[in-house]
Amino acid sequence: MNRFTPQTCPGISKFIRPIPEYFPCPSCGGDVEMWSDEDIGVCMSCGREASRAEVSPSCLDWCPQADKCKEIIAKRKTER
Repeated sequence: MNRFTPQTCPGISKFIRPIPEYFPCPSCGGDVEMWSDEDIGVCMSCGREASRAEVSPSCLDWCPQADKCKEIIAKRKTER
């Protein structure tokens, strides 16, 4: 393989090296803190749990190649 050909899309980087993200709470509009590799976050204002699919679906929800990325992510999580 050419060393310049990526093995995955650039979107996987936030799952491999998680970052905090903030989304509006579906109930109160407050901030839901969710790390980029998590599926559920908690609103800092009202305490409601919100799922990623509810507040901001990721490429893992719609991309045809998502299964490959999910395998990579799962492998990395077991290596931690």
